[in-house]
Amino acid sequence: MSSLLRPDNYARHTLERYTGSPVTEFCSHIMICNFHRYIKSFSQRTGNKIMSNNWSVVHDHEADITMINYGVGSPQAGIVMHCLSFLDELKCVLMLGMCGGIADTLQIGDLVLPTASIRDEGTSAHYLPKDVPALPSFGINRIAEEVIFRELDTYPKSGIMHTTDYRMWEFDQEFIEYILKHRIIAIDMEIATLFSVGYALNVPTAALMLVSDLPLRKGGIKSKDSAKEIFQTLTEQHLDIGIKVVEELKKRNCPVR
Repeated sequence: MSSLLRPDNYARHTLERYTGSPVTEFCSHIMICNFHRYIKSFSQRTGNKIMSNNWSVVHDHEADITMINYGVGSPQAGIVMHCLSFLDELKCVLMLGMCGGIADTLQIGDLVLPTASIRDEGTSAHYLPKDVPALPSFGINRIAEEVIFRELDTYPKSGIMHTTDYRMWEFDQEFIEYILKHRIIAIDMEIATLFSVGYALNVPTAALMLVSDLPLRKGGIKSKDSAKEIFQTLTEQHLDIGIKVVEELKKRNCPVR
C-alpha cells in the first residue's frame, strides 16, 4: 500500500489521520491555533462539531473557514502547513497564536502582526536555506491591520519575532541577552516555521499573535493561573478578530501572496 503513495495523497492521508476528518470537508480558508479553547469557542459560535484524533478540527462550510488545533512546536507546525499545501482549494492560512512580549511597548492582551521571525528552530531548515528570512504574506498583514483598526480603534504592534525550540529559555541569561541585542518584539515556538513552509510551498500565510505574558519583567512569566485568566478574558476577542480578518480576505477576493 505504501508504495502507491505520492507526496500529494500521502499529505492528504496524514491530514485525515491527524484530524479524524475527511479531506473533502476542509474549507479554502484555514485558521490554525495551539489551544483547545479556540476550537471549542469556534465550534460553539458556528454550531459545527469538533472532530479530533492527534489534532482537532472544526469546519464551517457556510463561512468557508476550517479551524485546526495542531498542538505545540515547530515540527507540528511544519506538518500541518505541509499537509495543508496539498488542498486543491486552499486560499490562505492564518495563525491565531500566543507569544511572550519582549519589547517594552508591549502589554498583555496586545495584538502583534509579525513582519518576520528569526528561525531559531530546526524544522524550517528542511524547507528553505538558513539565509532565507521567514516572512508572512504582507497582503494578509495589510488587511489584518485594517480590520484591527476598524474593530478596536487601535493599530496592532508589529516587528520581528523570534521563534525557538528552546522551551525553558526564560532562565538562560545568555539567551536573553541575545534576544535583547537583536531587538526582538516577541517570542514564540512556531511562527518562523509557518512562514518558511508557507513560502516554500506557495501558501499565503500570516499570524495574528496575542501577547499572553511578559517573561522578562518581574513576575511576568506565564503561570497556570495567569494562563487561565488569559483564556477567560482575551480568547474571544482574539478569535473574533481572526474571523473578521478572514471574512475581509474573502470579501475582497484579492491576491495575498
